[in-house]
Amino acid sequence: MSIEQIKQAFGLEITIVTTANTKEEGVELFSQLGFPFQKQDGQEI
Repeated sequence: MSIEQIKQAFGLEITIVTTANTKEEGVELFSQLGFPFQKQDGQEI
């Protein structure tokens, strides 16, 4: 399907709750699950 055929764009918003105690634990968990992360302008995730 090409983008020209789409008449209305739809989105999806989800919330995921974990038992991670720190940001580092959360990032590691999601990395192991295959979630993609992107560093922006040299900032840490």
